Amino acid sequence: MKTQKKTPNPAPNNRILSEHFLKVKSKLLEYSKHFDIADHGDIKGYGREVLVQEFLTNHLPNNIEYLTGEIIDQNDNRSGQVDIILKANNLPRIPLLGNMHLAFSDTVIAAIEVKSTLTTQHLSYALHNFNKIKQLNRNITVKFEATAIDLDKIPCILFAFKGLGKDAIIKNINDYARTHKAPLDTFSPDMIVVLESDFYICKNDGWLFPIAQPVEAYFRHWEGLPHENLVGIYIYLFNVLQGFMNCDNQLNIAPYFEKNR
Repeated sequence: MKTQKKTPNPAPNNRILSEHFLKVKSKLLEYSKHFDIADHGDIKGYGREVLVQEFLTNHLPNNIEYLTGEIIDQNDNRSGQVDIILKANNLPRIPLLGNMHLAFSDTVIAAIEVKSTLTTQHLSYALHNFNKIKQLNRNITVKFEATAIDLDKIPCILFAFKGLGKDAIIKNINDYARTHKAPLDTFSPDMIVVLESDFYICKNDGWLFPIAQPVEAYFRHWEGLPHENLVGIYIYLFNVLQGFMNCDNQLNIAPYFEKNR
């Protein structure tokens, strides 16, 4: 008597949007390799910034413009060079040349640092830059849901194509806090994506997930399907954008021109 072969259970199907982001992630990684043809690090870095900007432009609403340059506040404090500045396109800007701008701190939705390969040194450099961005004065507070902590500082995102793992990133951030005797809120990125990996890290503040227990945990992460770390930045920025557009974000330019006494 022949034994009947068991039919294997079919693999679970991913949701349509998950499949979409799988394809997008594969394209971004493949395109990023093309820039390795260049012999200069700045060209490679700029090419990958363009890839990130193109992904965001194609997926987020068109009420955002994408700039590079510096963010300033009404006290003339500066952020230093920012790779990608997401700015509300219905508010004033300060053009310098081409896509290089100064941006008023109250017009900025988020700031993104892009790294080809995230090393310990690159992470430390990004944290230093985020510290400068988060020290800028803001006259707006962005709200989203009752469970979310209000954003009174500019959200900062670290986007790397490859590099350090999840545990190494969190360890290095905590080491930076101890070395510089700085509270995490003063410099920590709100989200970290390492595209080649299967995880993303975000603050445990309710802007992407409900606040997890224990509530004092500063970070939480997601890992699983290899493409959904791209989903994380998509949802996070969409949530921040909704909160930004719903807040009282009228820019008061007058303080930027007041003379020192």
